[in-house]
This record gives sequence, structure tokens and C-alpha cells, in this order.
Amino acid sequence: MTDIDPHISQRLLREGRDFLEHDLGALFDELGPLIAEELLSLINSTRDSTEQRKYLHMRTDVQQDWEKLAAAFRDELGRQLQATSLLATEEFIEPHLSQMQLVSDDEITEQIVRREFAGRINEACSEETYAFDLRIAHLLGLEEHDAWGNQLGPSAVCAAVWAGCAAMYADQDRHTLLLRQIEPHLRAELPQLYRAVNESLIDAGILPQLKRNYRPVAAKGGRAVASDPANILGTLQRLAQARSTAVGGGNPVTNRMTDAGNTGSGSAGKAGGGSGGSGGGEILSPDDMVAVSAALLESLQALQTVPAGPPGELTNLVRIARDSDAARQIKPLEAITLDIVAMLFDLIFDDERVPNAVKGLVSRLQIPVLKLAMLDQQFFTERSHPARRFLDSISGISIRWGKTVNEGDPFYVELLQLVERIQGTFDQNADIFGIAITELAAFVSAHEAMEAEASRVVAAVVQRKEEELLLQRERQSVARQTVNLSLAPLLANPLPATIEQFLLDQWREVLQNHALRSGTDGAEYHDAERIAAELVWSVAPQKDAAERRNHAARLPKLLSGLNQGMDLVGTAMDTRCLFMDALVELHLAVLRGDKRALSPAPVPAVPKVTAPVPTLLVAHSEDHGFHLEEVSFPETAAPAENSARGSGVRHVKNLVRGDWIEFVDDDGESRRERLTWVSPSRAYFLFSNHAANCAISITAEALAHRLQTDTARIVTRDTSLFERALDGAINALDTAPQEVRA
Repeated sequence: MTDIDPHISQRLLREGRDFLEHDLGALFDELGPLIAEELLSLINSTRDSTEQRKYLHMRTDVQQDWEKLAAAFRDELGRQLQATSLLATEEFIEPHLSQMQLVSDDEITEQIVRREFAGRINEACSEETYAFDLRIAHLLGLEEHDAWGNQLGPSAVCAAVWAGCAAMYADQDRHTLLLRQIEPHLRAELPQLYRAVNESLIDAGILPQLKRNYRPVAAKGGRAVASDPANILGTLQRLAQARSTAVGGGNPVTNRMTDAGNTGSGSAGKAGGGSGGSGGGEILSPDDMVAVSAALLESLQALQTVPAGPPGELTNLVRIARDSDAARQIKPLEAITLDIVAMLFDLIFDDERVPNAVKGLVSRLQIPVLKLAMLDQQFFTERSHPARRFLDSISGISIRWGKTVNEGDPFYVELLQLVERIQGTFDQNADIFGIAITELAAFVSAHEAMEAEASRVVAAVVQRKEEELLLQRERQSVARQTVNLSLAPLLANPLPATIEQFLLDQWREVLQNHALRSGTDGAEYHDAERIAAELVWSVAPQKDAAERRNHAARLPKLLSGLNQGMDLVGTAMDTRCLFMDALVELHLAVLRGDKRALSPAPVPAVPKVTAPVPTLLVAHSEDHGFHLEEVSFPETAAPAENSARGSGVRHVKNLVRGDWIEFVDDDGESRRERLTWVSPSRAYFLFSNHAANCAISITAEALAHRLQTDTARIVTRDTSLFERALDGAINALDTAPQEVRA
């Protein structure tokens, strides 16, 4: 392990801690109104009066007491995160028996709820936190991160959430219900926060070789789903036992032993001694769980060569295999395996989150997957199994497409070729899936490298424009300061309200325009200064008839200069007419010598109205063979006035390279783009997609506005396609009455 300067380590730890503390505090400030709205939806969607009252009371509490929860959350989060330091952690000492005490049922329930909540949050963040844990351990100079426990990890956040809920509710049931409302938001937001912290550590050179989503094969602390390896062997055995009992066959392990000659696996002896009778059976090891007849394998081989159906037509070939003559004589465990795989593909085909073209690819792998499931029970118990990883690679790539898949897309073409090769050549060896994963990873890496190179070319163009914009904003700032100095003497004395407002609005813009075009030393700027001074003079009382005649003689030139200035800045005709009409009345009062009409009138109070957000500007250009779409707010509007508030700004701040955004146009059509470059000042974000030779350059303010108005959405990665379907299949079979098949 490379030594790190303790000062650098401490700074990086402090920055990570401050980032999490600030952003999670902001998140919880925003959550109150959101959860109140969600509770209102629950009230309206349930017909159970008891449930309605429960949600109604909680909604009232959230509206009234959310600040109390948010404050308790921030306090506990600060306490939890402050524990991180460069000091070595104390060695765990097992408590002596005399220190142990009995706990009540309520305390046990609380511990279970708390542990399961933390487990689900840890699982949701696991793609980011495993590498994050390693980096924090590296900063602390620890060799073994598992023995330490990352004090910046999700467990600290969960403890703070628990404290916040406890500040609002002491009652366990209501506490748990509130926790359930908060959990989806935390599971959606927290992984991105850790992703952003990971990115900052990568940029600082802390273990940059680790992939951003590197994680252990079996994530720790997750909820006890049916498809967890720790549960699946027992689940399969229990289902097989129930199936065996239903058909009067006794112990499934013993049944297997009597027909071991059909397996060719030589594993009957392992399941042997002492398993007679009709008891619960032995614990099956992966090697002992497979017995596939030659007749069934032959029928599966025939199904594997069935040509793919028309696009959009999905046939569950596993169900056909399940109902075949060859499958009628198989043993209970094999029957359960068939049922699980059949249902697994049903669930994949019914999953609305998976594009239809991707379902078509997956459907071609049905028989190879079934064979593996029948021949190798590690297919179920090992998340690192090549076939499972390949299925998840397919779903991982489909993040690029959204609902619509272009079948001419190079990624789709590559996947199709790999799937067809597996379908055409797979026999019983899972290595072909491992080879396919390697080839697919190489293909993705090569294309992403090409995308990165293309993005660098476009990014150079965008960066030049950003530099030009920053220079322009600097010039605008200098111009505003000079204009303010020019107008200050004229506004020092009281003026009629119409004149004062005109100088502050229309003529300020005229002066700024001249300052930016020709500079403050140019003739145009000095002429505009002179016209402003003459305007103020023109509405001042004149002493005698001679001065009033001089006043009348100078008015035509003044009015001409005012109109030219308003032409320059494009003053609207109705605004111009209102001003000119008021100015004529003031000039008539001067000529009449009516001093009272010229006295400054109090400006009437105007109700404060929130200015509408300017429409986003979209410009198109061609550069280096790329079509560049540039999205921004109008340059005349200050960024601080345009920035979307709340979650939009926070989400933009936390975006990192590789994130996906779904942009939605006015017609509701969407397209997904990958963040490939962020300017050093984070003022510009560049998105592109390999499927088209185009890119989107968008300012931070414009992107925050689009996120806030739901015309852009951050694409979150779904849980594993295979895990989702497998968990559903096993749960469905485990809760359904066991079918007895002849």
C-alpha cells in the first residue's frame, strides 16, 4: 500500500464528510413536502378507513413536524460522520457474559427493523460503496477494510435516518411506516452521492485503478431475498421435498440415489448414507443436486435449434420443455428447476423495464440457460456464474436505449452475434458465456474509447465557447459597474418616477450595450451619457421665459436621441409609447412653469411578482463532423436569476462522467445521452450517444432547470435483471400450492 501524506488524507476525508453532510441535509430539507404528497396519494388510493386515518395523521405530522425530523437527522449525521479520523480504530472486544442482558420483544423487533432497513440501503449502494470502502480504508492506512467498517458509509446515514424518525415518533409502528416512506428516496439518491464522492477520490488519485462499480460477488447486508445464495439451496430442497411428498415419493435425496445410473455424474455416493425414510432430507451440496436424463437433454437440444420467431413474438420454450414427454419422468428437484426457469423467463418477458428487442435477445438463450440450470446448480447459487453475468451485461447495455432499441445499433449487432453463437454452439460447458462476456467487455471498452476521443474533440470546441462566455461575462460585469457609476450622479437627487424608472431600466441597457460594443471611452457611450443628463435637465423647472424657449429648442434633438437608444435595445412599442406620453406631459409642465407637476411623486407599491423563467435557447452547429446542440439560458439573463432551485441544482452538482440522462422533447419523445465531459468550472456538460454523430452541450443552469421541470431525467440503473426475475420466480413457487404432475 502506498503511503499518503496524512494532511492530504485528512483533507480528502473532511471533504467527503462535508459533501455527504451538506447534500444529505439538503435532501432531507426537500423530502418533507414530497412525502406529504405521497401520503396524500396513499390516502386517495386506499379504501380501508383505518389505513386512510393512519396516512392522514402521518401527513399532518409530516407537514407540522418535518423540521424536527430533519434537524435530528442532521445532528445525528454530523455526529456519525465526525467519527472518521486518521486514528486507528479500536480492536473489537467480545463482551463478557456478565455484561449481557435480556431485551424485550419490542427491542428485538426494533433491532430487526433497523437491521433490515440498513441492509436494503447498503444493498442499493453496493455498486459504489465497495470501491468507496477500499478507498477510505486506503486513506486511513488500513489493510483490511472489512474489519473496520466505513464510518462514511450507508450505515452512518441509516443511523441518522433512524434518529430523525425517532424524533418524530416513539411509537414503533408509526416509526416503521415513516421509515418506509423515506426509504425509496434514500435508495434513489444515496448511490449517486457515493458515486460523486468516489469520482472526487478517483480524480485525487486514490486507487483510480478500481472500477467505479467494482463490488464483491455477493453484496453484504442485503435483505434476505429468496434468490440469495444463503437461502436458495434450502429453498430448492424444501420445494423438492414438498413436490416429492405430494407424489408419494418420500425423500427426494433417496429417490435420486435409486436412479443414479441416469445421471452420469457419479455423485450418488455423496448423497448417500443415512438418508432413508420420509424425514426432512439432507442438506444438498451443489454437486449433489443435478440428475438430468439423456432423453430430456436430447429434447432440449432439439428445442435449442428452433429458429427465432418474428420480432416481438416471445415464446417460452422452457414451458414447452416442461410439458414434454421427456420431462414427465424427471425427479422432483429437476421438476422444480424447470418450473423456476420457466417462470424466470415469464417474468423477464413481462418486465416493462426491459425493451422488447432486448427480450428477443434474451429469449434465444432460454434453452442454454435451462441446460445450465439443470446441469449446474451453481447457476442459481453463484452470482458470478458466467451465464448470469452475461444476462446482466445485456440488461446493462440496454441502459443506452431506453424503451426503443435501434436494431442497426452496433451494440445491438454485437449482442445479437454473441447470442446467436451461444444458441448455435452451446452444449454443456458454461465457458462459452465467459468468452462472450470477455468479447462484449472488449467491444464496449473499444467503443467507449472511440466515444471519448470524439467527445474530446467536441469538448475542445465547447471549452473555447465557455472561455469566450466567461470573458464576455467578465466584460459585462465591468460594463455594469461603469454604467452604475455613470448613472449614480443623475439618480442622486429626487426625480419624477417615470424618469427614474426609465434610466434604471431602458437607458441602463443602452449604456451597457455601448460599453460592450465600443467601450466606455467611445463616442457612442459618451453620447448616451450626455442624453441621459439632458433628459434629467429637461424635466427640471426653468427659471424664466428665456430658459423655457431654450428648453423647447433642444427637445427635438433629445427625443431623437432617446428613440435611437430605444431602437438599439429593441424597446417594445407599448413600453416606448407609455414613456413618451409621460415625458410629453412633463415637458408641458416645464413650459407652463408648473413646478408642482414636476415634483417627484412617490412610487406606488407594486406587488412582488416572480419573474417567469426565460425560455431556453437552443442553437445548432456543425464542427469536426459532429452536430452540436447547444442549450442555455439567454445571455442577457443572469445565471443566478435563472438557476432552478432545490433538487435540480443538487443533482447537477453530483453528476459524474458516465451518468446517463434521458432528454424529453416537447412531443414527449425521449432520447438517452451519456455524460462524457464536464468543464473544469462545471459550467458546461457535454452529452453524447454512440448511436448518433451528435452531442448536446448544456449549461449547468439549463440542465438544472430541465431536471426540475422533468424534461430531463437521470437514468438510474435497475437491479440485476436476473436477480429480479429469479427472486420473483422462487418467491412465486415458494408461496404457491405444489402442483402434482403425472
